[in-house]
Amino acid sequence: MREPVRARTVDGAWRPAALALVAELERRGLLARVMGHGALRVRNPAGEPDPGDPQGQGFGPGLGQEVVCRRRDGVLWWLWVWSGPTRTSPPELEPLCPVADAAVAVERITRVLAVPFASSPNLSSGGVPGGCR
Repeated sequence: MREPVRARTVDGAWRPAALALVAELERRGLLARVMGHGALRVRNPAGEPDPGDPQGQGFGPGLGQEVVCRRRDGVLWWLWVWSGPTRTSPPELEPLCPVADAAVAVERITRVLAVPFASSPNLSSGGVPGGCR
């Protein structure tokens, strides 16, 4: 089990980094948006259920990941947001990388959201195949 991350709340300094991260993720073929309070939601459209499949649309959540920005020891960090062990548990936060390491964040997020066998723009334009970090 992961050790919990103790991260303080975010301040406004995260927003420029978030907008730059969104732009780079979108260049990789992912869809990303700033959610506020230091959160980004990223999706890979290649992992979305087929629009013509009603069952897939109803049950398939698609392929997405949330990251948040928080201060750790005075430095802004991106943190993965993972589901807690139960439905009522709060989300677990895991360090991704310092905000200043944007290239590392983009590479790792792209790798987690990769669909290696889809004809996805991610893979043909330099994305990283494989679905694990």
